[in-house]
Amino acid sequence: MKRLEQAKHNQLVIDKITRTVGYSYRIPSYRAICRILEHHGILSSVGNKWTERSVYRLLQRNGYSGLWGLHKFMLDK
Repeated sequence: MKRLEQAKHNQLVIDKITRTVGYSYRIPSYRAICRILEHHGILSSVGNKWTERSVYRLLQRNGYSGLWGLHKFMLDK
């Protein structure tokens, strides 16, 4: 996957995680996020299944301090 395709894919994943975190009262666990992504057939940019660590690192690379940071960012909007 080329960088532009990878960036679009990562944004798709972040959008899905944002919708999941935004509509829940409590912040879901990383394991729950992995299950949701797997349920929707979304693989990582290299084609692997999601792990808790890969979700966390994806969020970190995009400027969020994990699920908590994403949730806090959404509340501050």
